[in-house]
Order: sequence, then C-alpha cells, then structure tokens
Amino acid sequence: MKKKQIKLKIKSIKNKYKLFFSKKIYLSFGENCLADDILARYNLKSFTTPFSHGRGNIEYILNMENDNYDNFLKTDKIRYEDLNGKQVPRLQHYKTIKNSYHELHTNGFEFTHHDILKDEKIKFKFQERVNKLLNYRGKKKYIILYHHRNTLDNDFELLINDLNSLKSIYSTAKKKSAIVLFKQTIIKNESERDLEISIIKDIYFFNFKTTAFWEGDDPNLLWAKCDEDLIEKMIIKIKEI
Repeated sequence: MKKKQIKLKIKSIKNKYKLFFSKKIYLSFGENCLADDILARYNLKSFTTPFSHGRGNIEYILNMENDNYDNFLKTDKIRYEDLNGKQVPRLQHYKTIKNSYHELHTNGFEFTHHDILKDEKIKFKFQERVNKLLNYRGKKKYIILYHHRNTLDNDFELLINDLNSLKSIYSTAKKKSAIVLFKQTIIKNESERDLEISIIKDIYFFNFKTTAFWEGDDPNLLWAKCDEDLIEKMIIKIKEI
C-alpha cells in the first residue's frame, strides 16, 4: 500500500473515531461551498453533506428532505446547463420557489464540481453522503451552517421560517439542533466594518458588514479570507452553541 493511501486510511479511521464520540456534528448546507470551506479550515467539519460542494437554496433542501431524497439522484431529472461556458449538471425536479435568491441559486440544485451524470462512482458518493446525513439525525446535535447570498428583494422573514423548518427536521426532544445563518451587508467605509450577532426566532444570525462581496477569481476574497478576523469571531461563538 502506498504512503498516500495509508495516510488517507489513517485519516478516515481518525474521522470515524472523532465522529463516533462527538456530541455535536458541524455541517454545511449551502447555499454554496463557502460554509464547508470555513468549517474545514477551522477543523470543525464533521463530514461532507450532499450540499457542501454545490449551489442551491433552503427551499430546494426542504423539498429534498420532505421527499426523503427520492428524486435527488435520479439522472432523468438532471440535465446539463451552462455556467460561464462550462456544462454543469443541475437537478430540475425542484424548481418552484417562493423567495428570492441570487441568480446562481435559482436554476435547480447545481452539482458544481461533480459530473454526476457521467460517473457512477460520483453518484454512489453522493448517495453515501445522503445516508450519512440521515443516519445521525436524532442521534447527535447538528450545528448546521448556512451561507445566504443576500438579494435586495429577499423575504428575510420567510428565510428565517424556512431555516426553522429545517431545524425542526434535525431536532428531537433530546437532541436540539441549531441553524447558523450568515450573510453579508456591503458597506462603503472601512470604519463601519463589523460583525453583528443576534438570535432571530431561534436561528443564530451573523451579519458581516464588509466592503466587498465574497466572490470572483481572487481566492482571498472568494473564500472570505480577507475578513478572517470576523470569520474567527463567528467560529468562537458557534463553538459555544
């Protein structure tokens, strides 16, 4: 066995051991890959969810949960669509939404980094992610991180209500889970830069007042590392939940 394979196997065993004995599970549920990256770089990520590496929104997630993921991986409901000149698979079964989201998150759930139509191994990997997600439901306290890309006409109250619906799915009388919502408010003056922390209808809300959107080709900006000091403050609070 090669050294790389040995290291991966050891890492896998350590992760399983850590997951088995942990009281809390930290997971990312979208809307894109940022939440997953933040959890990973602070060594909080428990495992990869079906939503960790794709684009979607809370309504898509609730639809998947409500039909027990029966249509999530059906290839006849997935088709290629253009994304900046690249063909990416998008699930078309859940298209009806009530709220407003960033345009990249309203075209059906997007398998941004995985060609699920061409590779059966990838499809199997996503099914494993679904199984693991559901397997620990009710057995562990879930801390779910959800990054919302703000739009001017988004109904924030509806977003909070939908997140509470998700919270109820992953909570029991003995295991109360928590939803962490974070988003940006763009400000013009650096002096106004701040992190606002609140709890809205049992949803932990972190509003990042920053000077630039977390997007584009610059990795420092795309992964919010330019605001790492504020991200770290959020992580400290999350650990207290």
